[in-house]
Amino acid sequence: MSFPIMRRMPNDLSFAISSLDTFHLSFPLRYWEEYRSDEAQKGDRFEFTPGWQTVYARNIETALCRVKFADGTTGWGEVNAPIGPEVVCLIWKNIVAPVVAGRTFESPTRLWDFLYDAQRGRGYASGYWLDALAGVDLAVWDALGIRNGKPVAALIRPDPRKRIPVYLSGIRKATLGERVAEINKWYDDGLRGAKIFLSPDVDAGLKELDGLRAGCPRLKNWMVDFLWMLPAATAARVKASFGDRGVVFLECPLQPEDLAGHRELVGEPGAPIALGEHFRTLYQARDWFGPPRALDVYQPDIGRTGISDGIRQLDAAYDAGLEVTPHMGNGMAVFQAATLHFSALCRPSHLQEFQYGHYRMSRDIADSAWVYHNGAFDLPDRPGLGVTVRPEALEPFAART
Repeated sequence: MSFPIMRRMPNDLSFAISSLDTFHLSFPLRYWEEYRSDEAQKGDRFEFTPGWQTVYARNIETALCRVKFADGTTGWGEVNAPIGPEVVCLIWKNIVAPVVAGRTFESPTRLWDFLYDAQRGRGYASGYWLDALAGVDLAVWDALGIRNGKPVAALIRPDPRKRIPVYLSGIRKATLGERVAEINKWYDDGLRGAKIFLSPDVDAGLKELDGLRAGCPRLKNWMVDFLWMLPAATAARVKASFGDRGVVFLECPLQPEDLAGHRELVGEPGAPIALGEHFRTLYQARDWFGPPRALDVYQPDIGRTGISDGIRQLDAAYDAGLEVTPHMGNGMAVFQAATLHFSALCRPSHLQEFQYGHYRMSRDIADSAWVYHNGAFDLPDRPGLGVTVRPEALEPFAART
């Protein structure tokens, strides 16, 4: 059953943007583990890990934007664009800012639709253009929350979830013994779930999970991410094998274009299928919702969908009978806060993904009211997204591109 969020907001959501500032940042923090550095095929900026098809930045990079309304209210947005975030900054500066200048919008959704319509006839239905829309959407929601004196989640719904339990995204230690010790430490601190990233070597992946479960038998919520690289010919067997081990969900098993393959896999017995981070819009996602459906758990990434279209995707996913838990990938304090606010709008069916390394590093640039404690985050009372970015603290991390 849907709960039509967009029709339940009595607050004044109109605004006009008077200025839009952009920030491309690079942090001295590796996205993947330093101990794996020798395995990677590295350039000055990017690297490929053997067995994985996706390129990653060697250091954490992100793009932030700051909007200022005509009434003086400001807000911050951030995208999940770890490769070439300067492209998003160029779009914000050279296209979005001139296009929105002098216009008043009755809501963030109207802004998102206006910008989408502006380029839809040219086929710009995904990628960096939509990332840019997502980032400015988050900044507008932040400013509206501040102007209305409410946290964003409470601005959108009168009854958001107050506590968001999380699972750890990756156990970033070199050996199985170290990973077991690490996850037991997190468990003792209240964490109740963890996700591991696996290569197409399924036997090695099963061995890894079995070792972790044996080393930390108290932890019951295990998630497995194949990063789109599970061989289609073995997918059904793999799904059953991880299902037998009680895996909560199998994330991103097949290639992201393989709608038919995912539909077939969903019908096989075993672990539920989770995906969604590669979608930007409901237009892209709704065929996957079915019927027939191609997933069991939907994972919108708010740094790519924005909150406005993310809400539409959430409503549609619930109408289709799916469970929803947002993806949390590359991003710092603003992105993480926006994800947690969106998670507060979701039903409590799954734990929320948590990127601890990014959370820790974010303290250098922002004061966030979102504080991890005992396996969860509590919805803060601070208006907007709950993050105060310190502009002067951004300068040491300004990318020179």
